[in-house]
Amino acid sequence: MKIGSSVSVRKGVKSPDYEELLIEGWTGRILEINENILTIELDSITLSELKEDYIIDSLMNGFEYNLICLETEEVEIVNPRDSQKDTLRKQMEINAQYSIDEEEKRINEIIKSDDVSVNEENLNRYFNFLKTNLKTLCILTGMEDFDWEEPYILGGWSKKEYEELKKTKPSYTDKFDFIKLEKEYDDWKGIYASVRRISDNKIFTIPLWDLKVVDKKNSNFQIVSDYSSWMTNYR
Repeated sequence: MKIGSSVSVRKGVKSPDYEELLIEGWTGRILEINENILTIELDSITLSELKEDYIIDSLMNGFEYNLICLETEEVEIVNPRDSQKDTLRKQMEINAQYSIDEEEKRINEIIKSDDVSVNEENLNRYFNFLKTNLKTLCILTGMEDFDWEEPYILGGWSKKEYEELKKTKPSYTDKFDFIKLEKEYDDWKGIYASVRRISDNKIFTIPLWDLKVVDKKNSNFQIVSDYSSWMTNYR
């Protein structure tokens, strides 16, 4: 093994930073060799497959989401799957999407005020931006369990009752077609979206803050993600 060699993580190997995370098959190039420890830069294909939670958690905890350090016996030599330019391009794409500085810049451009807190005036500004820029062709799902679901998921309430209620109430596990934004919004839950549940065509009105776009390549993904971040961090 030498610097620049492509390697793939062997079966059964777990992340050195997240002990429950299985990383078998992750592939990249060796950047550094220190005795039997390799620093590996993940290739563009592996980067494309990383879960959003992993990227965000890594950035928040000061880890490099694009690097892993493993022992030599935990990997094997493979043929490269992309070019280094492909890897750099994918890193730039992810950084632009998840960088806190870039996110703040995008939010500031929408609010256009020294005060970017969540208030009626700024909600009105954000609503006008979303109304102009959100495309209706996208599928949404829950960011996490909806308010009504918490007692059933966290509090040990009846699973049978929970399954029955999900027939008439929206669940965070459902998939929804985005229909439109509602004109009325409030300081607590922010802007609401009208959505159609794909499984049965039932219509619901749900806070956009509670939703995320399923397809990361959809132009709405970053727009909704930025809005949710603003609602979470600037209240």
